[in-house]
Amino acid sequence: MMLGATAVLEGGQDICSVDLVTKPPRKGRSRTELVRRIQRYKIAKQSCVLIKYAGDDRYDKDGIATHDRYVTEAVATTKLYDIKDDVLSCQVIGVDEGQFFPDVVPFCDEMANQGKTVIVAALDGTFQKKGFGDILNLVPLAESVIKLQAVCMSCYNHASYTKRLGQETKVEVIGGCEKYMAVCRDCHQLSPSKIV
Repeated sequence: MMLGATAVLEGGQDICSVDLVTKPPRKGRSRTELVRRIQRYKIAKQSCVLIKYAGDDRYDKDGIATHDRYVTEAVATTKLYDIKDDVLSCQVIGVDEGQFFPDVVPFCDEMANQGKTVIVAALDGTFQKKGFGDILNLVPLAESVIKLQAVCMSCYNHASYTKRLGQETKVEVIGGCEKYMAVCRDCHQLSPSKIV
C-alpha cells in the first residue's frame, strides 16, 4: 500500500485511518466496540493487534476483557512507542484506554501515515469534566470520532459524564463501578451522597 493511499473494506470501511471511540465509564461499551471492530477486520483477513494499558489488570493481565468478561489477547504497555517495532507488521492496531497513554497522539498519527488503521477506545473526560490526558488532541487527526452514551446510574437518563465515588483527587485512578459511575449533566452536579 502506498503511503497515504486508502484501501476500502467491503461496506465502505477505510483502511489507513485513526478512529476514536469515546464514552463515559460503565459497561465497557467503547471496549466492546473496539473488540467488535478488531474482530471484523480479522474476518476481512487483516492482521490485527490490540494494545492495553499495563496499569489496568482488573480483569486479565494478558488481554482486554469486556465488562461481561469476554477476553481478547492484547499486548500490555504504558507507552505505545515502547512496542512500536512489535506492531509494525500489523495492518490494524487497536488501543484500549487510550487516555492513559502519553504518546497516543503522535503514535496514532504516525501509524496512520504508515498505512495502518488505528482504533482508539478511550474516556474523553475526567470525573472533573476536563479533557482526559491528550485524547482530545487526537480528535483533529481522526477520520472518525464517535461518542457513545451510557445510562445515568442515578436517574437512568442518557449519561455523558463520569462521576467518581471516592475521595481520591489524582486523575488516574483505575477502577470500575466501585469507583466510578456514568451520570447525566444534572446528576454530575450532585454530591455522591445524594446519588441513588
